[in-house]
Amino acid sequence: MTLTQLRTLIAIADTNSFTVAADRLFITASAVSHQMRDLEQELDVALFDRSTRPPTLNGHGYAVVDRGRPLMQQFATLVELAKSPNEIGGKLMLGCVSGVSSALIPEALARLRASHPAVRVSIEEGLSEGLSHRVYRRELDAAIITGLPDTDPELKSLLITEEAMMVVAPRDCPHTKWQDVLSSYPFIRLNRRAGMGRAIDHEVRSNRIHVEEAMELDSSAAVVGMASAGLGAGVVPEGLLRHVSNEEVTIMPFGDPPIQRQVVLVERRNNSRSDLSQLVYDEVKQLTEERRKLNR
Repeated sequence: MTLTQLRTLIAIADTNSFTVAADRLFITASAVSHQMRDLEQELDVALFDRSTRPPTLNGHGYAVVDRGRPLMQQFATLVELAKSPNEIGGKLMLGCVSGVSSALIPEALARLRASHPAVRVSIEEGLSEGLSHRVYRRELDAAIITGLPDTDPELKSLLITEEAMMVVAPRDCPHTKWQDVLSSYPFIRLNRRAGMGRAIDHEVRSNRIHVEEAMELDSSAAVVGMASAGLGAGVVPEGLLRHVSNEEVTIMPFGDPPIQRQVVLVERRNNSRSDLSQLVYDEVKQLTEERRKLNR
């Protein structure tokens, strides 16, 4: 059964006439008759009562029409969707570092669904280095990570935002220099396998600061919680501290000059889902800019 045959069958049911159905479809009555005979032969069942003149649909024919109408409506919707130059659909496999996924992704994806309901995004969390490798191996279409991945001609990065790294320490900290804070308190380290953790380590070593290792965590939010509880000091991105007051922790810039972290979207240069990842990038970047203006 073809869509053309089904459309013709429905037109006959609506008009109770081969001739009127032919006029509605801009074909000849003979073409209508041929289509219906071919359809009956293909299905090996009679759809019309030919004991009357003109032939009328029998019970089986009406059953096919009733089940065929929703299919034709869905096909019409699909045609309109395909004609729309602004509509994009499909599924995107997206990796995301945990700090960004909890802070930005839910609202960004809600906006994306409102504007492009045919787009579906699957999220997998991980560390920046592992996620960029998975993008390279085509296990993910794109990933939002912190810090730029190692230079690779197969990958490209789009900058989402850049923010300062900040030292967090117990609220009663007496020091005013970040070096003194980190050397005086137990050091709450971010995972050293993560890009941000490596950048922090590099700056600490470059300044020849001796730190007392206390714990190693995957979450920047957990570092803030530990510092607020008086268990030590660590380094986290500034954006994470939007709703943290000086009454909870002591906060000061990290590095000399202050270190900045970058949040980027990384994908393969020949990514077949580049149109979808661009939509995610646009939403996350716009949301980041909106929040930055609110915090000024």
